[in-house]
Amino acid sequence: MTDGVMLARPIPGLENESQRVSHVFPIPASSAPPRRITALCGASFGPGQLERLDNPTGMPCERCLSRSPQGTRDPGLPTARLEAIERTLHQMQVQINGIKTALAATLGEYHDHDEIRRKDSDGLP
Repeated sequence: MTDGVMLARPIPGLENESQRVSHVFPIPASSAPPRRITALCGASFGPGQLERLDNPTGMPCERCLSRSPQGTRDPGLPTARLEAIERTLHQMQVQINGIKTALAATLGEYHDHDEIRRKDSDGLP
């Protein structure tokens, strides 16, 4: 029996930065601290290996999301979390596109129908 879910991710340095995804963990109904806690995806962590998250942060664990309870306690909560994740991913894509454009301009390139062409030394395509 669980008493809801919580979000957490591995502490910095425990895993490669690209592996530090946000996991979903069932909150045990017991007040005794467990020796290990296991995410919905099956990843298991010991004491001091996780940082608890109040909101979705960083890249989510897709397996945990796919196995999350679908609103048994609060039907709007999973949807709200997914919408927050989608907003974050959209903001990241906008930032990435801006960086790509700035980098292309810096390197003397321009974009033409999804092709990148380098300008000749006289500035002509």
